[in-house]
Order: sequence, then structure tokens, then C-alpha cells
Amino acid sequence: MRNLDERRQAAYRELFRHELEPGLVDQIRRATNGNFVLGDERFAREIEAVVGRRAVPGKSGRPRKRAEPASEALLDG
Repeated sequence: MRNLDERRQAAYRELFRHELEPGLVDQIRRATNGNFVLGDERFAREIEAVVGRRAVPGKSGRPRKRAEPASEALLDG
């Protein structure tokens, strides 16, 4: 039993022997928390086509209001 625990611990330490690129953990966290893909634009488009929904974060904030026609244009007719 002790030998199995030691092998398991050694295997687990090996997973973290190499460092990740700076910022990669943040990218993974944002993608995971937002339920979005982590990859380039082409990959994101392919995933969007397969699952039928947005795979990358949208623009934040409210949509801009469309310009209203001048009141004169409404009366012409």
C-alpha cells in the first residue's frame, strides 16, 4: 500500500514539474468560468457551428441605439 501511495505522489508531482506560460492560467480560467472555448478564431467558429451557440465572449455593455430619422422624414410620405 505504501509503495502505491509513493508512486501516486510521484506521478502527481510530475504533472506540475513544468511551468505554464505566463497568463495561460488566466486564459484557461476565463474560458472555463465563461463556458467558452480556448483556441484561435478558426477553432471558435468551428465549435460555434457544431454547437449552434456563441463560443467566445460577446461585447460587454448595451447595444448602441440606432439613429432615429429626422422628424421631417416621418411626415413626408
